Amino acid sequence: MASLYDITKGEDVEFYRVLSRAGVDAELARAIIKRPELAATMIDAVREQLAPPLFSTPQEIYDRFVAYAGGQNWPVFDNHQVINVHQTMPVDHVSSLNKLLALDVWLGDLPTTFEGLAGWIEYQSRATGNGFRRWDELRSDAKHLRLFDSARYAKKPSVKWVELDMTANRGARPKDVRDKTSAGLQVMTAFAVHPNYPSAIDYDAIPGAWAAGLQASIPGREAWTDVPILSWSRTDREVSLTPHWDGNRDPDYAVPRVREL
Repeated sequence: MASLYDITKGEDVEFYRVLSRAGVDAELARAIIKRPELAATMIDAVREQLAPPLFSTPQEIYDRFVAYAGGQNWPVFDNHQVINVHQTMPVDHVSSLNKLLALDVWLGDLPTTFEGLAGWIEYQSRATGNGFRRWDELRSDAKHLRLFDSARYAKKPSVKWVELDMTANRGARPKDVRDKTSAGLQVMTAFAVHPNYPSAIDYDAIPGAWAAGLQASIPGREAWTDVPILSWSRTDREVSLTPHWDGNRDPDYAVPRVREL
């Protein structure tokens, strides 16, 4: 098949007609016929304009949460938490890398919450045409996963709005900067409610994320020295949920902080 750059003299009239029907004025149409690469530039510009927004709006976050949580029968529906989330929605909030709006979801215990959020990330990733990979050794039972701040959540399921700084502590070792403001489960929720965000991670302008509010114990390693990490594989086009040593210093990753709203 001939490429866009192989327009023959006999084809230029038809190409001119197509461009004209598309709304391109005569002068620009003639310029494109002389330099077909201009069409490729225009196509790239249109694709960029049509690309889905990187961040979800507050209403979109709420809608995604209600749709998925309802489908999974999450217990937050049992104690009117969903109503409260709707009533406290920061409707004018505009997310950015250092002020990313998310939800802090707690389903009553850590294993249930972790597995629920991992499933949500996978669901949203596949809904956008991408994949999801989780390392098998990252387990959620009490022997292998715990909260850094064990007092953060009560026994009852809960959900509330929070804000994350996804650029905080970039390149730092989690064990050096981790404190009660370190985001854990909230990072997982952020990847679920902003499904176009993970695939934008380029490890340059947008870093991957340590979920340092969680501590993992991996068989064969020193206990409680690993942290779940969320990343994007450009080759495989998939979100990865894997554990890494908390003493690792990687400039491609940040250690996000969570702020209450």
